[in-house]
Amino acid sequence: MTGLDASPTLETLVVACRILEHQGLTSAFGHVTSRLDDTEDVLISGSVGPGLVGGAQDVVRVGPGGDVRGGDASLLPGEAAVHLGILRARRDVTSVVRYHGPSSMAWGTLGRPLPATTGMGLFLGHEVPVFETSSTVTTPEHGDRLAAALGDGPAILMRGFGSVTVGRTIEEAVARAWLLERSAAAVLAAYAVATPLPYPASAAAPFASDEGPAPRQLARVWHYLQAISEGTNR
Repeated sequence: MTGLDASPTLETLVVACRILEHQGLTSAFGHVTSRLDDTEDVLISGSVGPGLVGGAQDVVRVGPGGDVRGGDASLLPGEAAVHLGILRARRDVTSVVRYHGPSSMAWGTLGRPLPATTGMGLFLGHEVPVFETSSTVTTPEHGDRLAAALGDGPAILMRGFGSVTVGRTIEEAVARAWLLERSAAAVLAAYAVATPLPYPASAAAPFASDEGPAPRQLARVWHYLQAISEGTNR
């Protein structure tokens, strides 16, 4: 199988993997995808764990049907169906992040939506839905059901199997993964004292709008995460 050409998309995807690992959102499991400009092909980080993704040798290029078109086919994650199902359903989405943050994973085991109780949570809508599953998502049909449950939202929890966030860019999808984890951690901590107060959908709407604070704040999150993962403060 042929290798992959260097590209800004590939470079950003590798940075995204480093950030997710640095933030403790991934381990041996988890992956990031991005559409390639002007094609229907998708880059997906290989099944080595994001922390071990160091370059093109650890990334696979696939077609929209999951056929490997570049890179090491043995590295294609079984859960490529998660990414491809969402990308088929959402033309507005360029990138999908699949990860296992400890707090979002813990909340997901409850099988109920995660309410927005903080400003960070509002960037994900007034609540993050839960996809009911008892296995990983490895078939197109299962991927399509997950995409339907996500709808036009930015994130979804998979009961007992981690979380998924999406974005118009890799940077947005990664920023939302970080925000989702912090939102879940805040809700879990508050429940140790009492029931936290959720924000209504009307409060979340301005945060989801492209005309609101979301694009600028998501870019700010990415800049911060990239800098600290590199050990810089630029």
